[in-house]
Amino acid sequence: MRCTGCDHLNPNDARFCTGCGAALSPASAAPLATAEAASVPAPAAAVAPAPALAQTINVTVHAPPVAPAPSPVVVVAAQTAGPGCLVRALYFCFVGIWLGAIWTGVAWLLLVSIIGLPLGLLMLNRIPQVMTLKPVRTQTHVSSQGGVVVVSQGQVAQHPFWLRALYFLLVGWWLSGVWLGAAWGIVGFSLGLGLPLAFWMFDRTPAIVSLARQ
Repeated sequence: MRCTGCDHLNPNDARFCTGCGAALSPASAAPLATAEAASVPAPAAAVAPAPALAQTINVTVHAPPVAPAPSPVVVVAAQTAGPGCLVRALYFCFVGIWLGAIWTGVAWLLLVSIIGLPLGLLMLNRIPQVMTLKPVRTQTHVSSQGGVVVVSQGQVAQHPFWLRALYFLLVGWWLSGVWLGAAWGIVGFSLGLGLPLAFWMFDRTPAIVSLARQ
């Protein structure tokens, strides 16, 4: 504090001035204290450190849904089942035995006429159906169309046309006559006992005539 008499600077707790010895009053010390307090720079405000950003950002990436592969679609063509053995045997005894004879005679007449050769050949190949009601055999075809498996029934694959035609001209036309004659002979001379063998021979006639696969 400063002395009011000699303006000497004394310690704040001094009661007497060290310069002139005058008593120091507390009132005289207040302005000094205020001045000293004003001259002392205020301490800088402590800046609290910013809290560390410790947040974890979870990003979930949603992938587009994968469409499942289409399941194979199987398409099966309908196939008509043929009659049973008993029905075929009765048909042969009452219808096929005489209808087959007429059918065979007409077919051979067409073959001899040359002009009707294609029709006669077709009739000979149909003898199993005319005489014994044998169902037409089909073949299963499996294919893939646009990722779809298609199973269908179709005709049995045949030998090349030129091979069948050459066989018919050299062998089939006369061998089929011998074959059918033998089959008719078995039916007539065996009194029905050779009917199963005759059935088999009639069913094999298309293969004997033109190498047709059945």
